[in-house]
Amino acid sequence: MHIVHTEADGGKGGQPLRIINESLGMLQRGHTVTILCPEEAPLNTLAREAGLTVVNLPLRRKNLSNLLQLRRWLASHDVDVVNSHNSTDTWLVALAALTLKNPPPLVRTRHASGKPRNNRTTRWLFAKACAHVVTTGEALRHQLVEIGVPLDHSTSVPSGVDTARFKPGDKQAARAHCGLSQHDFWLGVVSHLRPNKGHSVLLKALAAIDKPQIKLAIVGEGPHRATLEQEILTLGLQDRVVMAGHRSDPQAWFPAFDIALSPSHDMEGVPQGVLQSLASRIATIATDAGGTGDAVIDGKTGLLVAQQDAVALKNAILTLWQDEALRERLAHQGYDYLNSHFTRECMLRDMERVFTRAVEQAGR
Repeated sequence: MHIVHTEADGGKGGQPLRIINESLGMLQRGHTVTILCPEEAPLNTLAREAGLTVVNLPLRRKNLSNLLQLRRWLASHDVDVVNSHNSTDTWLVALAALTLKNPPPLVRTRHASGKPRNNRTTRWLFAKACAHVVTTGEALRHQLVEIGVPLDHSTSVPSGVDTARFKPGDKQAARAHCGLSQHDFWLGVVSHLRPNKGHSVLLKALAAIDKPQIKLAIVGEGPHRATLEQEILTLGLQDRVVMAGHRSDPQAWFPAFDIALSPSHDMEGVPQGVLQSLASRIATIATDAGGTGDAVIDGKTGLLVAQQDAVALKNAILTLWQDEALRERLAHQGYDYLNSHFTRECMLRDMERVFTRAVEQAGR
């Protein structure tokens, strides 16, 4: 198949990484992949650096000029299926398809958990213009049902983690590599530093725990860094929190943690940080944001707490700090569940099935 991905601009988070990871996997499976995106989108640079074929088209706005440029490209290339990733590029592909003689089927991937608008045009887009809708969590599928899209018109395919990269490791060696003290109890969070990722709530929870040996490593970079640094000073946590910044080797950090956390109240699918911690066989605490509960099943594969609840987060941390056997059990059960449901190979298999079915139903 020739698979074409379109993206208006998914920022620097997990969306472009999902597109790249999936594209590389499909190439390995013998398919052809092309990415269409604006030159200024982060995906453009990231995908080119990964060795993928990228064509720059203006997809950030819905207007006649952009529509005609996309239509000309689709009309002049042999495309089997288009996978769109943002609202704007989905609309542009859907409208271009109305004017093509034999348009490729459109599969829309929804990465975030924001509820779609409930109106006639949105229902047409998801239920009619799209051959199928992929979500990154089960909860996102049911949001579509609420606006009238049949459940069988969507499939949940979380962004699978590369278990060859994220895997269990030696804790002492990992701490030496990361510069973390050997004998403290380390919490860790790996994510982009945005307000909705919940770092501020986690800092409040840590400040309420009067145990100086419980420390926190924050791995990641982003616009919320300065605010977090000020909060660390205000809460008196400067001796207990390490701001590690962006790291090109996040897989080396997870084995250093006693507990990995995802305190997000963002519009998540299933956060990559959660899957990476499970793959690293680390006990995990997460909030119930978006589709996180698909992977973190409370009391079985980790602990799940309410969003923006510092008290619940504090209590969950103390529960695992006090109970090493529970930490070990959750870590092992989470690891086993991850390997059965959320690996990169699971993602590629399921996406290949979606694409194949869409192509067959379109008679191509």
